[in-house]
Parts: sequence; structure tokens; C-alpha cells
Amino acid sequence: MPTVEYETTVAAPLAVVWAFFEDVPTSLPALTSPAEGISVESADLPTRVGARVVLEMNAPFGRTRWVARIVEHVPPHAVVFGEEARFVDEQQEGPFKYWRHAHEFEAVDSKTTRVIDRITYRVPLGPLGWIADRVYVRRKLAAAFRYRHDQLRKRFAGPG
Repeated sequence: MPTVEYETTVAAPLAVVWAFFEDVPTSLPALTSPAEGISVESADLPTRVGARVVLEMNAPFGRTRWVARIVEHVPPHAVVFGEEARFVDEQQEGPFKYWRHAHEFEAVDSKTTRVIDRITYRVPLGPLGWIADRVYVRRKLAAAFRYRHDQLRKRFAGPG
């Protein structure tokens, strides 16, 4: 099963970055390219294990509905080397046969946070899906997460 990972360090404390991600109706559209046409139909707040997020977005053959459930939710907490947090969502309904997205946050110091997105997925349709993944899906995911991390850096850019 393919796994992709994207990492960015932003100029903001972990608590600030975590609060932004917890506000799903604001953060998800802010981190998604306008070309995706994303709309958040609903998001259970506060974010917690079992919370659902229901989206609609552009897909290769029209609009698609995507339902994700939060399966792990660990707010910022102290660890031996500093502070970290994480949450994980899994697709319940949507375009993938399987989708698991881990969002990890590590305090680099009191003013800087490392954000890591780790996605494990499987495309449906057997051999046709494998081909679609090789020629289209991976490239599309790479573009989406490059955009996401560019927006993160811009949102939390330091002064000057």
C-alpha cells in the first residue's frame, strides 16, 4: 500500500498550530487548493475520537463526497524531548479504497513547530486502480500536499 509523507516547519508555537488544525471548517479549506472546490458539509466539533468530517470536492469525473472519522486524537502533551500532538483520520466513504491520514506535530522550540502529514492509501479498481495511481493519483496527491504545506508556511510565516 503506498505511503507518502510531507513535512514542514512553521514559525508558530505548537499550541497555535494545533488550534488552527482543530478548527476543521476553517483549516481544511485554507489548506486546500481552490481548484479542488472543497466544501465542508459538516464537522463534529470539538475534534475528538469518533468525530466525523463530511466534505464534497472535485474529482476526475465530477464531485465526490468524502466522509472521514477521527480514529486517534492526542492533544499537545509533554514528552521527553519537548512537546508533541497528533490526530489521525480514516476515510469511511470516498474516492479511495483505503485512506489513513496521520497529522503529527512536534515542537521544535517554543516558537517553531514541525508538521508531518503521513498518508497511507489504496486506489480502488484493482489493476486499473494501480495504473491510475502510477499515472495520476500520486502526482495529484503530491500537488495537493505541496500546496497544503506552502499554505502552512505562508499562514505561519514569521515577521519580515
